[in-house]
Order: sequence, then structure tokens, then C-alpha cells
Amino acid sequence: MNWTRSHGLLAGLGLVLLVNAAALGAAAWNRSGEPESRLTLSERELQRNSDWHQENSGISLRLLWRLPSDEPDAPWAPRIAAETMQGLGFRVPTHIDRGSALLFDHQQARDALLVLELDGPLYQRELRLARQRLAQAEKALAAAPDNVHLKSERDFQRENLEHEENLASRLFLADAGTDLRALRARYPDRQHYAIVHGQVRPLSLYRNRAWVIGGNASTEGVRALNVPQRWHAELEGLAPRAERRAIEEAGEPFVAEVAFGQRLEPWIEQIQAQ
Repeated sequence: MNWTRSHGLLAGLGLVLLVNAAALGAAAWNRSGEPESRLTLSERELQRNSDWHQENSGISLRLLWRLPSDEPDAPWAPRIAAETMQGLGFRVPTHIDRGSALLFDHQQARDALLVLELDGPLYQRELRLARQRLAQAEKALAAAPDNVHLKSERDFQRENLEHEENLASRLFLADAGTDLRALRARYPDRQHYAIVHGQVRPLSLYRNRAWVIGGNASTEGVRALNVPQRWHAELEGLAPRAERRAIEEAGEPFVAEVAFGQRLEPWIEQIQAQ
């Protein structure tokens, strides 16, 4: 009995050591050679966890990326088009009705490569849309200056634009695919486009008396980046994101060089407080 128990403990310990060795080997391979991409991010794209000031707690930062907004007065459309979903291997119906849309929606999520764009055309588009919404609100208020609701809408759109210009993440989902070489050929700028592993799931919606299908994405595996101990002091004293709503604060609390390696997994190369 004792021999059997000892044998089981040794086998369990060996398995743990083997798993740890495999994880270390994967991490070493990910960081070998030149990174696949390297982005310069700020607190706009990297949000600290909420408990990093607790005793003995590590510090990690969450990667914040966004989906592009709808155009004004345009019908809702999924962020990943049906054509892209078909390229990812999903069964896309040629005729879309309630039955085919629900069948499409019930397919399992699939692994995919996601392209994240930093401070590029998608972010400039968000700025343009925010400015358009503010201009429309100001025009409506000018026509009825005593209207309390229009004044409230103008103020809301003004704050929204200020948030977009100063605090909102500039990292957007730009594309999805399965072929790394093809995606990198389409998005060759490695300082503004990172390619990461993610999951894509089908999505359907009935709106304006018509069914629309497409997809949505998540990047659970790359949301948290551990901060090495040597940079903890750089981040001490940072206010939580919710406390930084005051737009008057100038500059960014920190900038971080984030590399994406051979396995397309990110790590922090450098952090500098601002």
C-alpha cells in the first residue's frame, strides 16, 4: 500500500514537472528570434487589474481592444462579415431566413487568427464618427436652444468625443483568418498590426424585418500580461481607469513596448511611466 502510494506521488510529481518543462519550453520558443510584431501601447490599451495593491499580489495588465462602431443610420452588421466566416470554415447559408440563421448561430466557435490594428484607419474612423455626432447634436441644439434634452445630448456627445480623443483604446479588431502568411501579407506593418490567437463564434440577429449573420471574436488567451517585478515601481500610484474620467489629465500614465512572439503570444519588453 505504501509503495503504491509513493509510486502514485512520484508519478504525479513527474507529470507536474513535465507540464512545467513543456510550458517553459513553449515560452522560450515564443520569445526566440525577432518578435512577429511589436506594438507601443499605453494605459488606453492596457488596463491594470483591480487588486494589484493587495499584499503579495502580482501585477498584470489586461489587453483592451475594440470593435468598430456602426455607421450613422446604417443597418446593424456583424463585426465579422459572413464572407470571412465562410473562409474560417463556418457553414454559411445562401438563403437567410429564421431557420438557416438559427442553424448558423448554433455552430461551435472556431479557433482563428485575429488582426488587431493600433492607432490606424479604424481609430481615425471612430474619431470622425464622434465628431459627426457632436456636430449633429450642436446643429439640433442651435435650432432649439431652450430644449433641455438637446442640450443634454450635446453635452453627452462632447464628453464622448473627449473620451475618444484622450482615453479610449486605439486598438481595434481589423480582420480574421487562418493563414498567418496571408494575413501578414495583407497587413505588413508590424508596428501597427498584431496577429494573435483567438476564437470566432457565429452570430445572427433579426432587425428591420431581416436576418443578418456574421461573427464576433474573443481573445481570452492574450487578455492578461504579467508585469515583471523590475517595472512594478513604474506603475505604483496609477489610478484605476474609472478614476481617470477627468479629461483634463494630460498625457498617458505609461507606455509599454509589447512584443508578440513566434507563438503570437504577447509579453512586455519595456514599461516607462510618463
